[in-house]
Amino acid sequence: MKLNVYADKMSQPSRAVVFFCKVNGIDYEEIKVHIPKGQHLTPEFEAINLMQKLPAIADGRFKLFESHAIHIYLAYAFPGVADYWQGCS
Repeated sequence: MKLNVYADKMSQPSRAVVFFCKVNGIDYEEIKVHIPKGQHLTPEFEAINLMQKLPAIADGRFKLFESHAIHIYLAYAFPGVADYWQGCS
């Protein structure tokens, strides 16, 4: 199952998560959530992140938000991510 990354490129933390996935070869699908259109305030997105903030990820049934927490999770959960990323926590 592919990692789903919920992001809006206007959000710097969202860009950081997407960039981290690209740099480390993580297979992911970017799901665009447009902040100006209020898409982060919908009931569908609230099911992903109760705080209704971006970025957020869904890895199977596991959901996580807050960019720093996402980076730490990705560094440990995905093989092939360089060890030095694990020290960023």
